[in-house]
Amino acid sequence: MLFFASFMVAPSPAQASYTVVCTGYTSCSDKGYPHGGYATAKSTSYWNMYTGTNCTNYVAYRLVTTNGMPNKRPKSGVGNARDWGTAMASVTNSTPAVGAVAWWGKTGNHVAYIERVVSSSEIWVSESNWSGAFDWRKITRSGGGWPDGIIHFQDTSTAPSVLKATTAPSITGTARYGQTLTASPGAWSPKPAALTYQWIVAGADVAGATKATFKPRAQDVGKSVSVRIRATKSGYTPVYVTSVPTAALAPAPVSVSAAPQVTGTLRVGKTVSATTGTWSRTGMSFSYQWLADGVALAKGTAATYSLRSADAGKSITVQVTGSREGFVTKTASSSPTGRVAAGTLTSKTPPSVAGTPRVGSRLTASPGTWSPTADTSYRWYADGKPVAGATERTFLPTSRQRGAAIRVKVTARRAGFTSASATSRVTTAVGTGQIKFASRPSITGAALLGTRLKVQPGTTSPAGASAKYQWLRDGRVVSGATGRSRTVSASDLGHRLSVRVSLKATGYSTRTTTTSRLPRAKSPAKLSIGVAKPAAGTVTFSIRVTAARATAPGGTVTVRPPSGGTRSVKLVGGRATLTVKGQPAGTQTFRLSYGGTSLIASATADKTSTVR
Repeated sequence: MLFFASFMVAPSPAQASYTVVCTGYTSCSDKGYPHGGYATAKSTSYWNMYTGTNCTNYVAYRLVTTNGMPNKRPKSGVGNARDWGTAMASVTNSTPAVGAVAWWGKTGNHVAYIERVVSSSEIWVSESNWSGAFDWRKITRSGGGWPDGIIHFQDTSTAPSVLKATTAPSITGTARYGQTLTASPGAWSPKPAALTYQWIVAGADVAGATKATFKPRAQDVGKSVSVRIRATKSGYTPVYVTSVPTAALAPAPVSVSAAPQVTGTLRVGKTVSATTGTWSRTGMSFSYQWLADGVALAKGTAATYSLRSADAGKSITVQVTGSREGFVTKTASSSPTGRVAAGTLTSKTPPSVAGTPRVGSRLTASPGTWSPTADTSYRWYADGKPVAGATERTFLPTSRQRGAAIRVKVTARRAGFTSASATSRVTTAVGTGQIKFASRPSITGAALLGTRLKVQPGTTSPAGASAKYQWLRDGRVVSGATGRSRTVSASDLGHRLSVRVSLKATGYSTRTTTTSRLPRAKSPAKLSIGVAKPAAGTVTFSIRVTAARATAPGGTVTVRPPSGGTRSVKLVGGRATLTVKGQPAGTQTFRLSYGGTSLIASATADKTSTVR
């Protein structure tokens, strides 16, 4: 059955009757306050106690290993710390002795091992606390911290004799990786029959390191080394003594007999490589830092480096840092190179020209592809001669380039690179242009006898083309009618007028188009209206229609009274009478409409009359 370790509740500051001398296995041991080797033995259960850092297993360990008691619980009640003094009442009193157990079972729940008895009112104890700390304490009777009892299991006065180190063990040799350290056992009284060794790094035992010499490992660099010696002799209690730790282990030195070098072509766009040089140690890991004119390059941390535009004109160096566990990390630099030359731009596919080579038809240049990519500019040529001002990606040939072959020269530029140019193939000869309409020609004005008509020439590309006009009657040429405007004549009555427009521009083919035809030309009608003396609810209109070039117009006149509906009458010899009945009394306005004929236009008039 395993028992829980217990702990002691310390007195309040006002009643404090102890002083903590040291804390921690390594710290206490280094200061000459040993733990009897418990730091490495705490994983073993003594007297069937819980293992680890706790008070009961520690005190049981010391009673077994220091006082020579068997690893068997003396009584079943010696379990929880509070029960020890009660279970061992026959050997419990208030007299302190070295090797006895300080017991707190009434004022606490704790046991400690008495290391020194200064007087009947002062003792020194070592203890391992459930909270995880090992320490030595100096305790006096003043206050409330004195033990509730002293348990004399087997005091060292009745235990086997104890070996003593009159001269502490020490370590000789250089505290550096790759060097061998040697343990000096010191001097003992009496002389031990056997000595064993355990090397310790940073407070932890090194597995298998149990000889008088120790060669530190790479992972030990930066840590201190000590050695714990166990002295044994028949009839004496074994004793553990730990040396003073060394300084932190230094890494092994590294030297470089041949510096790194930069190899490759020193030109923007090219890749250079670093050699590591020759190092005194094998198994090194290397890292790199490239520099341009001594300034570290953010993207230059690999074994190779691609020279950039910003590197042009600068010298390049590389720093190689070698590292290996246990060794000094060292950096070696190459000699600066010469200046980095400007890069070369290469045309991978040549420029080309898209579009129809024709006056007024826009051509577009493709820059082709460049390695590396670059900014491009353009210059257009006609029959091998540069065209003034033609430096855009597109070019609009004019009449000056008609008949000439066109090509474009593309110049590539990029920072850090020498500019380069490439030229497209020539096009076929620039042909005659074609005049295009943005809006087509049209005629303004009404097709009425005596009305002046005018041609609107529309909008063309190119602008400013000269125009010629030819008036047409029912699609046939009207002799002498070549002006932009024309007055409708009697000869036009009953016919549909249109205009053929011919446009010319230098470098362009003549473009001819015809406007839409107007409605048939007619003579305007005049509508005269009289009203006879009204009768009750009745209005009688006398109507007359006249028109130039018509002696007796025919057709129909329609009256629309305000009351609704319509009344119609046919003209005879240009005249008619129309009576409208059933009209309400009062002043009324009537609308009369003449429908017209094939030669006479329609007309409308309003007539106001008072109905009785």
